[in-house]
Amino acid sequence: MSTTILSPRNIRTPLAVSDLPLVIYPGPIHDHWTQAARTKGFDLIARVRDRLHVALRCQTCGGIHTARHSVVMSAQPLCPHCIEARWRQTALTANLTWLGRDQDHRHYGRYRLACGHEVRRQFAFIERIAAGAVAVRCAACLVQREEAEAARFGWSRLGRDPQGNASYRLYRHTCGHEQRIAVANVRWGQCDCAGCGQSWTAKPSYIYLLDIRHSGTGRHVLKIGYSARPVKRHKHQLGLPKDALVEVLRVVAMPTGHDACTREKAAHADLRLTHPESIVPHPDYADLMNVVSEVYRPESLPFLQETLDRIEADIVDAARIRTPDLISPLSRTAGLPDPEIMPDDPDSRPSTVSPRRFSARTHARRKPQPRTISRDRSPILRRHPGRPG
Repeated sequence: MSTTILSPRNIRTPLAVSDLPLVIYPGPIHDHWTQAARTKGFDLIARVRDRLHVALRCQTCGGIHTARHSVVMSAQPLCPHCIEARWRQTALTANLTWLGRDQDHRHYGRYRLACGHEVRRQFAFIERIAAGAVAVRCAACLVQREEAEAARFGWSRLGRDPQGNASYRLYRHTCGHEQRIAVANVRWGQCDCAGCGQSWTAKPSYIYLLDIRHSGTGRHVLKIGYSARPVKRHKHQLGLPKDALVEVLRVVAMPTGHDACTREKAAHADLRLTHPESIVPHPDYADLMNVVSEVYRPESLPFLQETLDRIEADIVDAARIRTPDLISPLSRTAGLPDPEIMPDDPDSRPSTVSPRRFSARTHARRKPQPRTISRDRSPILRRHPGRPG
């Protein structure tokens, strides 16, 4: 872009060559240069700086700037004074104060907001604000507002989401537990601490993999979800027909319901990107169960198992980091106690069971467990499972 060398002045006032604050280059001013400049809205005043540059005066605002003579001959010179005047007027229309151009990027300018904070924004974005298409947002005021919203419910805002989700922030509860929470949930207080809370978010949960078959319609699908009681989930909450056969292929023990929820949602998002063909459309099973997503084709079993393998490995690694001397490997379904036949007494020791197929009509009976069974390898499974996620 051209370089400004003199402030705007009245174009009716004659300007001598000696008035320019630049070194005048001793060379002829060709008539075709002068004519080309005049047809493009400028008066060519002098040759300056070197043999390649000339001084142009805008016929609109009277501002003077330098440009290459090749620009005058082959392109349309732009007056920087007129451009800055438009930026200033656009800022006023957008209820902002123009502070000048950004020195680091030519497409940005500096503005002062109505709240008093200074921001750096693109010129095109300010034009959209002036047109009423968008609204300007102050990052400093946003942080203060989010901190106040979090403090109302016993949280303190630590910063942006470490996983990069723009809708989440990282918070610390008064008990010291740090947790990712959606900003909208914090705003309305719809969040519970996964460290000291009393709801399902702080209690043990499971990510389950179900094999669902219905002989009447010939349907065969797989479903991944999370719940503190996976069997109760498919018996009483999925709305399956009574003659449907459901097999719990696998459960992965999660330390809290919050962990189960976040990892299950992340797994579904990844599967939608990597294996979109494996997802069963909702109309294909709408009459079979009352869910609207998270249902997959039977052919997707191998990579569903791989997804659960990664989740299980991440949980084991995280637990090993927290308590390296106490953690023991988490088992798969064959070695895990069935979360649905856990006794009512939380101090009793559950026995291990093997995966089984049963009808959705049947109800598992809880039997007292013998006291001679050895201590379970996963102490987290003996905690009260809480409400389903």
